[in-house]
Amino acid sequence: MERRTEIQWLRALAACEVVICHSNLLTKHFTTGTITPSWYQPLSAIGVELFFVVSGYVICMRVGPSQKAGAFLGSRILRLYPMYWIFTSLAVIAYLLNPTWHLNNFAPDFVSMAKSYLILPQMGFPILGVGWTLEYEMIFYGSVAVMLLTIGGSNSAKLLLAWLLAALGAIGIIMGGPPSPMIAGAPGAGSNAILSHIFSPFMLAFGFGWLMRLLEEMKPHERGLNALPFGLLAITPLWLAPEWGLLSSYRIGVASLIFAIFISCRRIFVDDALNRFVWKLGDASFSIYLSHWLVLSACGKLLGRFDIPASFDVPVRIVGIAFSIAVGVLVFVTVEKPIDRRLRRRSPVIPAGKPVPSAL
Repeated sequence: MERRTEIQWLRALAACEVVICHSNLLTKHFTTGTITPSWYQPLSAIGVELFFVVSGYVICMRVGPSQKAGAFLGSRILRLYPMYWIFTSLAVIAYLLNPTWHLNNFAPDFVSMAKSYLILPQMGFPILGVGWTLEYEMIFYGSVAVMLLTIGGSNSAKLLLAWLLAALGAIGIIMGGPPSPMIAGAPGAGSNAILSHIFSPFMLAFGFGWLMRLLEEMKPHERGLNALPFGLLAITPLWLAPEWGLLSSYRIGVASLIFAIFISCRRIFVDDALNRFVWKLGDASFSIYLSHWLVLSACGKLLGRFDIPASFDVPVRIVGIAFSIAVGVLVFVTVEKPIDRRLRRRSPVIPAGKPVPSAL
């Protein structure tokens, strides 16, 4: 399986941007300062959209004509669920120790608990707040599995899926679907969790990454013709979408542009100390993403016990962000990597050898 340095850069940048966005958890107990002033607010946590674009590209890179739907889904479940269960359980334990540490207004009933652990679509946040993005990942994986089960994994089948993802995303943008559970009450958001996830603007991000990988393998004269339907579907919402939908279009467009720049400049990434460091951050991006909320929140609660001047906002953020990323790398080395290695040895659905690249 091809592993590329620019993809590692994108994974690392996406994870670190989300950590920076959530650094208010560190400082909210001693200052009203925020990391998202007006100029940055529209792009706050855009690492999420970047993750989705990378995911579309990487999964397309992985899926071949002989790939079986069951084996594909099995490998994705084994990739996401073990680590997600660990951090979801940590969030539950924290809640049981102190119920005032609310779980994003989560109600700890059996159905909601089951949906959280199984990564099923919900209109609100799951137990582990950052896990809402994995619900969209699973919808994307499901669409790939349906493709493999029905029309196979040929390049023509993959192209049809790219267009389908663009259509689903365009409908989601036109309907004004929410870009995250935080604004689930946005006009047009609807109340059906499954439909709101299927017809989501995020499908456009997955589709763009998926299409980019397909275009790389086409002859130059074929690229424009095959990209045209996707492009038309992507721009149609600009005339029909409400305000929430336009915000989603803007964010996905910026994330796609960042992705395209890195992909087109892949030859500048040479094997040096900086790229080797970023490669490790990219490998640890899933652990950084899952752990950072708990780490930042715990550190913020601890700092709130001390009389820290508001002027310390920036240095506290810098140290806390670096510490959170370091914890994520440590979790990857000591927990995620050993689990992945053991599952790889024992499971017939995960190929042996180097870890399979993934957006997360």
